[in-house]
Amino acid sequence: MLSSYRRRVKIVCTLGPSSRTAEQIYGLIESGMDVARLNFSHGTHELHKTTIINIREASKKAGKAVAIMQDLQGPKLRVGKLPAGGIDLKAGDTVLLYPEGSTPKLSTHGKIAVPISAEIAQTIAVDTQRGARILFDDGRIITKASQIDPPEIVVEVEIGGHLTDHKGMNLPGTPLSLPCLTEKDLEDLKFGIANEVDAVALSFVRTVHDIETLKEKMRKLTNHQPIVFAKIEREEAVEYKDSIIEATDGLLIARGDMAVELGAERVPTIQKQLINACNELGVPVITATQMLESMINSPTPTRAEASDVANAVFDGTDAVMLSAETASGQYPHETVKTMTRIILEAERSREFCSRHRESFPIPGSVVDAIENSAAQIAEYVGAVAIACISRSGMAARILAKYRPETPIVAITDNEAMLRRLAFVWGVRGIVIPKILATDDLFAMVEHVLQANAWAEPEDLIVVTAGIPSLRRGTTNMVKVHRIGAPLTTKA
Repeated sequence: MLSSYRRRVKIVCTLGPSSRTAEQIYGLIESGMDVARLNFSHGTHELHKTTIINIREASKKAGKAVAIMQDLQGPKLRVGKLPAGGIDLKAGDTVLLYPEGSTPKLSTHGKIAVPISAEIAQTIAVDTQRGARILFDDGRIITKASQIDPPEIVVEVEIGGHLTDHKGMNLPGTPLSLPCLTEKDLEDLKFGIANEVDAVALSFVRTVHDIETLKEKMRKLTNHQPIVFAKIEREEAVEYKDSIIEATDGLLIARGDMAVELGAERVPTIQKQLINACNELGVPVITATQMLESMINSPTPTRAEASDVANAVFDGTDAVMLSAETASGQYPHETVKTMTRIILEAERSREFCSRHRESFPIPGSVVDAIENSAAQIAEYVGAVAIACISRSGMAARILAKYRPETPIVAITDNEAMLRRLAFVWGVRGIVIPKILATDDLFAMVEHVLQANAWAEPEDLIVVTAGIPSLRRGTTNMVKVHRIGAPLTTKA
């Protein structure tokens, strides 16, 4: 029987040197991983291809549908190659930023010459105004633009530090006109689609136009598009969050760059606003960055990190994400197990957990009304599971919006769709060879639930489906069924 406290919030793990073999990935799945993230800021296509093969192999061995998320790099706002060992910058220094691979045209007298990525230099110089701040190395080094002569910028150091090769740059408060998709991203996208990734995370999102651009590029490549997650990290994206959420399939709250761009003090409030907006529309949302960062080098987390993960659960997030903790950390499996325990403990706290908030169906939507009713009926009758029979996964996603206490089981004949549901709060599922609109519909549900130990004889379950066609978007039936009862009702 399904446990009353089975984990609802999903876990996304970034794969890397510590976690890319089939054996290592199998261990992560057994520890609780639902989604494998591939960071295309690093690694070759050959390496990612091998990792994808290993994920599928480990997923099959574990008997669990694990989704693959391709995270595109986006524009590379980075420093170029610096002298061996890097350079030390101190307050009051004057620095000349120029395109890597070129010779500075401005005078270098009295200035420290620092190359920046050539692909972004011209655009950044045009978009930046005098007095604007330019940050380096996750905001540790702070400078202010004092002279601009595209593609070069002269900055004065306000807070110094040690700067090494390829550290990131941020321009908080400066709207940038860089395209969100680079030539590298487009090549990576072709690779990802050819290898059937389940989701694509788009970096550097500012407006809904960026989402539409990506989806248009994908339509030209395939009829079976991955779902799209918009990474929210810039101020423009926060400003236009409502239209972005409506246009995308999911949201990824990239709190690291967001903290640098908007200020760390604003991140908790923005996190809650974004999660709430996604919850209202039933759009999956992932909370990411530094969730258990100390576990890169330690077998246990800090109390603050445990609270951070728990609060994301209380806020209503669909998933939480691990980055370096599983990609390059010393304790990847222990980290996932720790995150699982924190989530389960948080979900036991009904007083705080947001799944008990009241949500309302979209007026005029039959499937919304059906799934909302299913959630309420299941609670009233004490059902052990809500079985959503669906080819598209839409019914299960909508049901998850209402955060039912009763476990959600998606039954589908579409394996790719089941993997996509790995991002959605509370949804577990099973793939069967074929769903037929016959009198055996409820017998099939009984068999699936009992075979997976999700229900026992005499248990009550709630079933939703589209009768009689079972086609996409046709959910029109909700039924309370007792396991083992005579199957006299026609489907």
